[in-house]
Amino acid sequence: MLAVDVGNTHITSALFDGPDIKDIVRFSTASCIQSGRFLDLLAYSPESITGQIIISSVRKAVTDIIVDDCRAGWGVEPFITGPDTDMGITNSYRTIETLGMDRLVNAAAGYHLYGRGVSPLVIIDMGTATTIDYVTREGEFVGGAIAPGLTSAYQGLHSMAPELPLIEMTPVQTLIGQTTDECMRSGVIVSHAAMVVEMACMMAREKQTTPLVVVTGGHAGIVANNLPKAYIMDENLILKGLSIIYKINNC
Repeated sequence: MLAVDVGNTHITSALFDGPDIKDIVRFSTASCIQSGRFLDLLAYSPESITGQIIISSVRKAVTDIIVDDCRAGWGVEPFITGPDTDMGITNSYRTIETLGMDRLVNAAAGYHLYGRGVSPLVIIDMGTATTIDYVTREGEFVGGAIAPGLTSAYQGLHSMAPELPLIEMTPVQTLIGQTTDECMRSGVIVSHAAMVVEMACMMAREKQTTPLVVVTGGHAGIVANNLPKAYIMDENLILKGLSIIYKINNC
């Protein structure tokens, strides 16, 4: 089974053998749009995939490219997750039509892997945007918050204050920077960590619970050293969620 996560910045695909991830391929969303192709970038043979292709996407135009390419190249009709897909959780979000599937798939993954009958969850996904979502121990996706991601913060600083450089995002070694590069990385990365930690605490207080916190997303590794050790780091959460949804729906 092939699980495909279409994000705003990257497309990540995982080849599963049963419950296990055998291989992961990641490339820019822009490269798929520019080439109008998916399978060439994926570089798998159809024989290497047993079963269905399942997709979670926040970019409809890219979904269309992938679906058309899979039909034409492999004769396969991918399964597209949507708001009506059975994910084994309930959805209390009021504007379902504007809900990104990545948030819902992450919620399902977190619930089935870590929270079911054990604990409510706060799921933090650090990508182009950073989302902080709350899931009850009974599997109700309640909602959460959307904040600018690390890239947005860096680019915003450079755009609004052009004398500040557009720097590489790497983990912070010292809180008190002694160069502009160090100061910017500390200001963006450490403040981002502080924001998500406090948001998780505030959600816990609002719900009067003690949730497990699960962190995922492409930028999670950059912030990991500045987060509490009790947080669960799972960089492949959404891909695992797609595998679970695949099984629930007998794709």
